[in-house]
Amino acid sequence: MTVPAAPDITTGQGRFATGESAAPTAVLQTPPGRGGIAVIALSGPGAMEILGTIFRPMKSHSASGEGVLRLGHVVTDGLVIDEAVVASHGQAIEINIHGGPAVAMAVMELLAGQGATVAPAPPAAPESFPSAHPSWDNPAIGWEMLQAIPLARSSLALEALSRQWSGGLSAVVAETIRRIDTGGIEPKVAADSAARLRQASAALPRMNCLLNPPEVVLAGPPNAGKSTLANKLVGRSVSIVHHTPGTTRDWVRELAILDGAAVWISDTAGLWENAQGIDAQAVTRARQRAEAADLVLILGAGDERTGTVFHAKKLLRLAAKADICPPVGEYDLAVSSVSGRGIGRLRRAVLKALNLADIDPAAPMAFTPRQASALESAAGLIERHRFEPAREILIGILR
Repeated sequence: MTVPAAPDITTGQGRFATGESAAPTAVLQTPPGRGGIAVIALSGPGAMEILGTIFRPMKSHSASGEGVLRLGHVVTDGLVIDEAVVASHGQAIEINIHGGPAVAMAVMELLAGQGATVAPAPPAAPESFPSAHPSWDNPAIGWEMLQAIPLARSSLALEALSRQWSGGLSAVVAETIRRIDTGGIEPKVAADSAARLRQASAALPRMNCLLNPPEVVLAGPPNAGKSTLANKLVGRSVSIVHHTPGTTRDWVRELAILDGAAVWISDTAGLWENAQGIDAQAVTRARQRAEAADLVLILGAGDERTGTVFHAKKLLRLAAKADICPPVGEYDLAVSSVSGRGIGRLRRAVLKALNLADIDPAAPMAFTPRQASALESAAGLIERHRFEPAREILIGILR
């Protein structure tokens, strides 16, 4: 597909946002990040003509009209970009597509290539969401929370974010400011305040893991039970399970929610010596995937046939198929995906290895580098009894 230089679809900057022509306007209405759907508004003179060049309705949805929903495909040069549901309201057209950022970008670039002006979504009305919580004067944390919410892939991540706005981080910062304002910063109190601020700052890597799920790779010899375990951890069938060795030749990656925290689970091809041709390529990809992972679960760890030496960041050795094979050799956990034996302990071990175990979403936790850096600076100033500059930094965290 050849289109003009892509504009920034989130800010409207670029040659298609100048407003110098009467071209129809395309606006991405949904916020950045992954979601179930993305909504694009196409409006103005010529909008229907552009829609006609990129949208092919299904035969069963060919009839158009005011407010009529039509199912079809967004296409370019005969290639399908995505399935879409389209509705027209006068000269305004709503295009609903899948919510992946790459899909939204491709459709916006296609519209720009057809002559549409890409423009930013209108800002929300100020009263639509009060960014400062009623208990705290904290609009800066509120806006940072809104920017981070699209990254949240689990209820735990969403709760941890919202609790920093309604309590948590906002509360510990406001309480420290109150202590300074009331003159209650004696040496013992100052040390306590500094420690609490540093603890909140040190929580940033943990929040990053909550918002950017870590990679967990299943590795081991053929028929070790990797695909069955992947399905068990994800909670549905995502990998083909078969007794024939080599059924999985490429890695399969899906999101799993383990006790509330999101992690990526990758099932890889079996590792075995003397692999040839396509099997050798599959083994190479599996090794590469494992060595780039945050955690590797290696099944059949005592089996020397794999000849595998991993340079992974972290590794857990599993004796799989514990319901039919007595565990042998060195291993950290014995599990059975069929009977469920050890699966609960495995979930907890995975979360512990990734520093995601026992998270209290209400605990004060920085979730941006700005917050973490400011907390550290304020803590250092408080320890040196430089309370006024510390107060200014703390106010900056909130506002």
